[in-house]
Amino acid sequence: MKYILSLAAALSFAIGLDAAPSPWPPTPTGTGFCKMARTGPPIVADAPSTPIHGFQLSVDTATPTLVKKGFTGGYDFISGGVGAWRGCHDYWLNIGTSPHSYKPLTWEFDNQLTTTWTADIGTLVHAGATADYLATATFLTCNQGGSWVVYLQTGSDVPSGVICYITQLRVATE
Repeated sequence: MKYILSLAAALSFAIGLDAAPSPWPPTPTGTGFCKMARTGPPIVADAPSTPIHGFQLSVDTATPTLVKKGFTGGYDFISGGVGAWRGCHDYWLNIGTSPHSYKPLTWEFDNQLTTTWTADIGTLVHAGATADYLATATFLTCNQGGSWVVYLQTGSDVPSGVICYITQLRVATE
């Protein structure tokens, strides 16, 4: 039996690239260079006098959460985005819509929808103004199902029945 591969398919197979995005949770894929090439400081909760102070932003689920030890694989702050570099791909932090002042956040595989972020090493993460809200560096972190879920806070609403803390997110320097 004969097998015919296109040049692109043969090269993709040879260097270990996947033909389609892997399912969540994200798993590093691609060449060894991509897996090892980038490291960087975590994004941490700056919320003194709260139990979440110093917790780090996690990329382990599609919903951003704060955990004791988070993602340190290197972030991209290009084109108004916050991207977590993982296995030759960026998982972009995107702001969703909501009738509430707390806006849901999601990590999207190679899909940068939000282009209004400003952040860099040693600075706070800011969401730029849109037609729906003013610029803000305020986040709301709520304990939901045992996880500290992170929202962008654009007003004063909070989900009912859960413990929440106002925080800022800072890109650490080390």
